[in-house]
Amino acid sequence: MLLLTLRRAKGRDRGRPAGGPRRALSLPWSPAWICCWALAGCQAVWAGDSSSSGRPLPACQEKDYHFEYTECDSTGSRWRVAIPNSAVDCSGLPDPVKGKECTFSCASGEYLEMKNQVCSKCVEGTYSLGSGIKFDEWDELPAGFSNVATFMDTVVGPSDSRPDGCNNSSWLPRGNYIESNRDDCTVSLIYAVHLKKSGYVFFEYQYVDNNIFFEFFIQNDQCQEMDATTDKWVKLTDNGEWGSHSVMLKSGTNILYWRTTGILMGSKAVKPVLVKNITIEGVAYTSECFPCKPGTFSNKPGSFNCQMCPRNTYSEKGAKECIRCKEDSQFSEEGASECVDRPPCTTKDYFQIHTPCDEEGKTQIMYKWIEPKICREDLTDAIRLPPSGEKKDCPPCNPGFYNNGSSSCHPCPPGTFSDGTKECKSCPAGTEPALGFEYKWWNVLPANMKTSCFNVGNSKCDGMNGWEVAGDHIRSGAGGSDNDYLILNLHIPGFKPPTSMTGATGSELGRITFVFETLCSADCVLYFMVDINRKSTNVVESWGGTKEKQAYTHVIFKNATFTFTWAFQRTNQGQDTIHQ
Repeated sequence: MLLLTLRRAKGRDRGRPAGGPRRALSLPWSPAWICCWALAGCQAVWAGDSSSSGRPLPACQEKDYHFEYTECDSTGSRWRVAIPNSAVDCSGLPDPVKGKECTFSCASGEYLEMKNQVCSKCVEGTYSLGSGIKFDEWDELPAGFSNVATFMDTVVGPSDSRPDGCNNSSWLPRGNYIESNRDDCTVSLIYAVHLKKSGYVFFEYQYVDNNIFFEFFIQNDQCQEMDATTDKWVKLTDNGEWGSHSVMLKSGTNILYWRTTGILMGSKAVKPVLVKNITIEGVAYTSECFPCKPGTFSNKPGSFNCQMCPRNTYSEKGAKECIRCKEDSQFSEEGASECVDRPPCTTKDYFQIHTPCDEEGKTQIMYKWIEPKICREDLTDAIRLPPSGEKKDCPPCNPGFYNNGSSSCHPCPPGTFSDGTKECKSCPAGTEPALGFEYKWWNVLPANMKTSCFNVGNSKCDGMNGWEVAGDHIRSGAGGSDNDYLILNLHIPGFKPPTSMTGATGSELGRITFVFETLCSADCVLYFMVDINRKSTNVVESWGGTKEKQAYTHVIFKNATFTFTWAFQRTNQGQDTIHQ
């Protein structure tokens, strides 16, 4: 049963697209070495253009070589040179020519075509950031990234408290994002980039557990931290929400570090940090367009990003359009790389609601499919939607509300009160109403509350009821996966102290009290969070696993706008429910 009271106080490496230009590589040669290389080539030609077998080498064709730039010299100049492809022997490579200035870059949606050294638009199915690179595929660790794990032992003297030396600890690619370690090792995700001009790095992240330290910082090639990362500690994010972080980068070598260290509290594992969509701007130019990753597409030349495929469609890598699933037997979520078969319907595919009171003061239980509906009723062992329940008398209004003969409850006018079963009455002389909300009947969700479902991995669960009213209590919904957060919000515009307390400082202005229990067949967590003046949401308390019915009170000392949030997450499959 629910008793919820709120009242005033009393007194990457992407690969080259087929037929597309190659990625430009920075050559490690100095100008002196370039001259040696060119001279040696001339000498070979003068000797008769012969191979080691004495036969003349064939003339080089365009397919036999590619172009690259040399390193920039002190004047900001460079040369474009032809490099033979692997395992190709030919003669007559094009002569080196003056290259574009080192700070040159193409616009977004374009790449530098190296043969003519001009910017060209990306074709359909590909995209370019112009002077940037982006890492949004995490099926494996992209080329250039590395993991370094250490154990920070605070014990003075020799210690073997970590015999494995953190060898098995690392950041792990998870498809759309990369996940940090969950143990007490210190693990750094490292990427080094050389910028031709100043730029920035941007990434999105989730960081919800203060039992893990998360820092992002930048070093130069002398292992010195850059001034831009003096505030290297990354801020916590709200449960289920993605935050963003960006730092300016200087020209030259920048070594980027995403570093995490867990603090193990008994047997409770830490929640990992998630990072995605790493973007680095300032590479001066790109000599290729990147193919759209599976589940996305671009249908116009010159695209600077790829769009997500809609629900019930899919795409493969480098797609110009999305392909529809067989809707009668298959489905897909937004941004899918394949369609999957629709499963038989189960009890997890529907939820119940209490209908609003009708003109006769009656209500009934009804069942609805979770939208979008992905299950099939025509398969073996599939269940069908249960029939609606019998009509019953509506519960009374909650205290402070009254029913004026209509099908809904209304708040009592100022200066009056009611227990919810009778009409509102004026307060006796010399008294004032004890303002507040007391929700003990749950036929419909109160006007100042809302419910939703939020998924950590960005998978949609919007069509699910986060919480469901159930007569004398409200309970969490089913959810679709372990990553779903079932959210219940209560908005309070402010607190008005009683007349007798006007002018008092440091006194209790109000309190919120709720009764709850959790019934979990597997691991689960209930979070109670508070936001003041819509600035940031902070976790006040959390409860893990099955908990017996109990009450919790949070005291209010500040007159401000408050949003109270209950977030329930199951951390393993099972029939998990929370009642309030």
